[in-house]
Amino acid sequence: MKIMVVKDRNVLNTKFLAQFVSSLSSKGHEVLVVCDTYRKQGSGVTLPEGVRFVNLNGKTKNPLVNFWHKAREIFGTPVFRFSRFIEKEKPDIIFCYFFVDLYNVTFLQRHNIPIVMMMHCYPPAMLGRLQKKSKWRIYQKCAEQVSVFHVLMKSYEKTIAPYFENAKVATVPNEVVQLPEAERVNLEQEKKRIIYVARVEKEGKRQHLIVEAFAKVAKDFPDWVVEFWGLQKYQNYNDELMALARKYGIENNIKIMGYSDNIQDVYRTADIHAFASLHEGFSLALADGMAIGLPSIGFKETPSVNELILDGHNGFLAEDVDDFAEKMRRLMSDKALRIQFGKNAVEDMKAYAPEIVAEQWDELIRKIVKDEKK
Repeated sequence: MKIMVVKDRNVLNTKFLAQFVSSLSSKGHEVLVVCDTYRKQGSGVTLPEGVRFVNLNGKTKNPLVNFWHKAREIFGTPVFRFSRFIEKEKPDIIFCYFFVDLYNVTFLQRHNIPIVMMMHCYPPAMLGRLQKKSKWRIYQKCAEQVSVFHVLMKSYEKTIAPYFENAKVATVPNEVVQLPEAERVNLEQEKKRIIYVARVEKEGKRQHLIVEAFAKVAKDFPDWVVEFWGLQKYQNYNDELMALARKYGIENNIKIMGYSDNIQDVYRTADIHAFASLHEGFSLALADGMAIGLPSIGFKETPSVNELILDGHNGFLAEDVDDFAEKMRRLMSDKALRIQFGKNAVEDMKAYAPEIVAEQWDELIRKIVKDEKK
């Protein structure tokens, strides 16, 4: 089956995309990854052998062609280039990564190719932002051609209807890489380190809540540290975090570490993963930490986090910052509990092994294509 995956920008920055198309290819499908971007193709991710990558408007070695491509990116629309490409390739199914991708493969087009609209985050958060955009009504019209909206957690299926009435929704989770025991974290060896793996951002990731929670127990654990690992885009927030740490006298215990190319090594240096996110689609940062054997703490209010973390089994879910601090205290003071939670986390993440998720995708794709042909 020929599968066309469309992503508007930074295609080769996205590890999820590489995992996804690798899974599709492993099931025997012919996979095309298609974008239309002059400047935002991205880099750092290698697509698997056998997967075709096509940039409809990329840079070339010809300066005149580049001038033309740059001009049409600024003044034109990729809709017609996608239309011609779809007509030429005739894929059996199209996956859209962003709503702009859905626009590019449906606007002023009336092909009968089934389309899957992917939701990579908590749908109300994503769709709530889109509602405020001037293109919202156009997106709603384009959505009429969507065969299935894809969500990452079963509980999210009911969140699509308020935005797209009568929409069909299907759940397939993210893949979680499984590691042999020798490559997991060794919790017998205490490092006295709490980590939080997420981009450093106030509104969505809320590192300041971790600082506030740790401050409540720091006097009893003066040799423990908290490390924030992830992309840094907001220097003002970095400064705010350190100012908050100084306010509580814990500036030597709070460290902003930045991005790591080998995050698994970071997990292996920790005892606890404290995760303060406001909402998630399916947090790979959290799940990867659990698969490597880390116990976790999150908030009960946080979608995805409150399903991956099973309270009292593989980690703790907290009601508020005070409760988060107490859950920190319990894990910091009880190595045996950390070890047990870590073992449970590893077992729980086996449900998301790549081969299991690949089979779910294969079944869904074949069902969608079969249903569309009826």
